[in-house]
Amino acid sequence: MTLGNKIIFDVDFCLFDLDGTIIETTEAVEKAWTALCLKHGVDPVELFKHSHGTRTEEVIQRFFPKLNGQLDATVEQMELSIGRDYPESVSLIPGASNLLNRLDKPTEGKFEDRNWAIVTSGAYIARTWFENILKEIGPPKVFITGFDVTKGKPDPQGYAMASERLSKIWNKDPKVVRNVVFEDAPVGIQAGKRIGAITVGITSSYSKETLFAAGADYVVPDLTGINVIQNTPRSIKLEISNPLSK
Repeated sequence: MTLGNKIIFDVDFCLFDLDGTIIETTEAVEKAWTALCLKHGVDPVELFKHSHGTRTEEVIQRFFPKLNGQLDATVEQMELSIGRDYPESVSLIPGASNLLNRLDKPTEGKFEDRNWAIVTSGAYIARTWFENILKEIGPPKVFITGFDVTKGKPDPQGYAMASERLSKIWNKDPKVVRNVVFEDAPVGIQAGKRIGAITVGITSSYSKETLFAAGADYVVPDLTGINVIQNTPRSIKLEISNPLSK
């Protein structure tokens, strides 16, 4: 439904990417990748065309084939470097904390569990964000990382897994539940579209043109314009204020 400069729709579950969607890590991630690129003679500009939203191990396999023999250790070192070496470049996406807190508060009835999930390509560092910058919110029960999937985004495996697990928790039919996916990367938008979700792109890493081209239904600069106007065990009614135009 469109009302003036507002979009209103109902879903069963909210599925969130993490880096670049809830946490602003783009600068820190690029600094970490740049350091690795300079060490191994890889062009970081070319790497950045493919790295955002993609599992770390897949980026390393593609751009650093000489490191494939020590893949797990390289992935761990790379991801932990983001928070350890560049903490000044990490912050919450505006509106993220408020949105997650609103999702935890029913407007009717009582919630036994959360109706939102995390689906991130990160592995080693993903849960650590909920031990520091997101400590007051804490991790959701459904938390899909790069460890849990065999295929990364744009493959829909991660988002499909999250939707199925939430459906089981909430005793809903996974074949008919409605999802909304919040993403900052084209590959994540594509993954969300492949499970039939409404997709909302956030321009923290890519332009609105790139996100719309990937299939985003709506694009916003951050999460401040996402409002929970009704939140019940039956559904979540969301409002997007002032979405960016194509």
